Amino acid sequence: MKLGNTGLKVSKLGFGTFDLGVPSLKITPDQGGQILAEAYRLGVNFWDTSDDYGTHPHVAAALKRLPRRRVVISTKTWAQNGGEAKKSLEKSLVELETDHIDVFLLHMVKADFVKGARQVLSELSALKTTGTVRALGLSTHSVRVVKEASRLEDVDTITAICCSAEQATINKFREHIPLEDGSIGEMLKAIQTAHQNGKGVVAMKVLGTGAQPLLKNYESSITSIAKLDFVDTLCVGMKNLEEVKKNVSAILALQQM
Repeated sequence: MKLGNTGLKVSKLGFGTFDLGVPSLKITPDQGGQILAEAYRLGVNFWDTSDDYGTHPHVAAALKRLPRRRVVISTKTWAQNGGEAKKSLEKSLVELETDHIDVFLLHMVKADFVKGARQVLSELSALKTTGTVRALGLSTHSVRVVKEASRLEDVDTITAICCSAEQATINKFREHIPLEDGSIGEMLKAIQTAHQNGKGVVAMKVLGTGAQPLLKNYESSITSIAKLDFVDTLCVGMKNLEEVKKNVSAILALQQM
């Protein structure tokens, strides 16, 4: 799949690496690297991490097992200004043991920081000319942010909540599906517009953070989002090969229909 107008090609299923860094799971970087490398062999070439996940070493371990050019790495920063963001980027490059980041995002941008995010991304835009970063963007739980970001020249990709839950379910399970504002219907329309404007769209919280209604209807939760033509890839958190294979099978089943 093409990731918007970035020139990057990504698998329909993306690997969310958050769980690999959960301390209680005790997944070492080498173990995480093996899981990611096997996921790649199963067709998953888009890996999402962040400067606060603790999974940069896991991704670095995986990159030692396969050619860097074969995978698309997305990482994120909580930085609130250009200077902080550049320092975070430099640190991420060291931890990932790579010379470039494919997608660099401002993490979980809230509605009250849209103007600030625009300024930070503007300050980072020159990095794309050096090859250090190939695409810039943001992740968000806010409909308003998606709407505004879809019009910003310096935004190449948007990662946003996108799930099949009804609004009543979202209202009931806010801690698992933390939509900041608007409705899920408005969010879907907003990311569709963003995609029409050439932005790469990454769906997150496809299963919430373990929302039972979404988990109960697992396959339809995955495939209903995967079949949307305005979603380039869906980022699903995974912590072992069993989960990877289960998710890959769900996507393959959809593609064969």
